[in-house]
Amino acid sequence: VTVHTAAAEVGQGLVTVEQQIARTELGVDRVVLHPKDTRVGSAGSTSASRQTYMTGGAVQAACGKLRDRVLGLAQRRLRRTVADLRLEGGKVVSDSEGVLLSLAEVVGVDALEETVQWRHRQTEAIDPETGQGFAHVQYAFAAHRAVVDVDTELGLVKVVELDCVQDVGKAINPQAVLGQIQGGTAQGLGLAVMEEIVVSDGAIRNPSFTDYLIPTILDMPPMRIEVLEYADPHAPYGLRGVGEPPTISSGPAVVAAIRAASGLSLTRVPVRPEHLTGTG
Repeated sequence: VTVHTAAAEVGQGLVTVEQQIARTELGVDRVVLHPKDTRVGSAGSTSASRQTYMTGGAVQAACGKLRDRVLGLAQRRLRRTVADLRLEGGKVVSDSEGVLLSLAEVVGVDALEETVQWRHRQTEAIDPETGQGFAHVQYAFAAHRAVVDVDTELGLVKVVELDCVQDVGKAINPQAVLGQIQGGTAQGLGLAVMEEIVVSDGAIRNPSFTDYLIPTILDMPPMRIEVLEYADPHAPYGLRGVGEPPTISSGPAVVAAIRAASGLSLTRVPVRPEHLTGTG
């Protein structure tokens, strides 16, 4: 099976998800991904935690149509109707009759192809009177708990714990989901206590990673992560976007913990040493 989409992989694990979906829908082990290009149309941007939802939905729909064709060919080859046919392990299988045919026997030397353009559900304008409506395709839910040690004399902060609970709808790839939550959390931590572009007289004074600090593995505290799976009925497999929600809640959790520990209002990020010592 070859899957061809235009969606850009930027480290979020989309290529693995595409293969997983094809294997699941078509009951095969070997799935090859065609190099990404727009000859099959546009996949939109790889942003907004949308590609597993959108491109995953397109792959699922195309594989579903292809599966229906294969099962139709199988029944014609069998010259009878079998109600419970499915694809599994490269074979056409029936719960009641066992293995009936191999995919090679059904397809032969022909190449079957399906192209699908898949769209998310329609959104609706917000009611101007009530402020209610479905203005967004999907909503994300994540919460963080931060524990910090703060030295107000030296202006030092150490994030001791940073735990997360997130509703992912359905974890298509559980290991990758945890990686996305950890990575998003690290970005939020960086925004809270490290990352800042310093501009002076119109020039950026920290234009490289030598001076612009980002968190490393040494800056990340131990994380306890609880993954919730409350399916979105409108999404493929009920999944939700994962990568960006933890960036939104982790930073505020860290700053709120620093406020609670120091008793200071701290109205900007990143929280710098002089904000804690009162010297800046």
